[in-house]
Amino acid sequence: MEGKNQRAGIQADSPMAVGSAFKLAVLNALKKQIAEGKITWDKVVSLQANQQSLPTGLLQNWSAGSLLTVQTLASLMISLSDNTATDTLIDLIGRNAIERFSLRNRPLLKTREMFTLRSAKNANLLKKYRLANTSDRLQILQEISRQDLPDVMEFVTNPQVSLDVEWIFTVRELCALIEDVADLPLMSFNAGVADPTAWKKIAFKGGSDAGVLNFTTLLQSKNGKSYCVSATWNNTKPVSDVQFATLYKGLIDMLP
Repeated sequence: MEGKNQRAGIQADSPMAVGSAFKLAVLNALKKQIAEGKITWDKVVSLQANQQSLPTGLLQNWSAGSLLTVQTLASLMISLSDNTATDTLIDLIGRNAIERFSLRNRPLLKTREMFTLRSAKNANLLKKYRLANTSDRLQILQEISRQDLPDVMEFVTNPQVSLDVEWIFTVRELCALIEDVADLPLMSFNAGVADPTAWKKIAFKGGSDAGVLNFTTLLQSKNGKSYCVSATWNNTKPVSDVQFATLYKGLIDMLP
């Protein structure tokens, strides 16, 4: 996208699994509630044991009861894709409020729920979840909320592709989401694969999962033009981060 105009695109309106890029929807909902005075950036939140998730991130190693501001949680969610920070914010904001920015994802999965649901021990529940309506899915999520977090090595040594138990967006939707939060300073902590010296401003969020990769970048050129480059790759087998990043960077480098 160049401004509001699409310069090029392939299946820009095809919904696909995007991994942690869904956190842009969480940030949009948070920004809205801050604007409405419901939450403040300096609000202090206590980490809860049932919010601790698996990597990526840092907070999965912190003790329950640790205190962090909303600003810190949001910064970790975007810059390090911290899953525990994300789930903490989802609980604070409310699942329903985030679903307004994520219409296909109902119920919106927390990262801990995704890991638990896709654990081998819950194979039967996963089958039920895939066939269930929204109400029944919420009941299944309530059921697994009482379970311990799976071992992270289960997802490292034997990653299972589950493109339908994920977070689903089009790249056009992701461009709209990142545009609405690009003014936040925390969006510039991680530039992704773009060269920070070539641009006046860069906002980036990526996502990855078994069989899933997404990079979404909003770039402001030194002459004031803005561009959004978003790309998603889904495959029934694990995908190559290096190949995807190389192709994606090539697209950015073609821009003026």
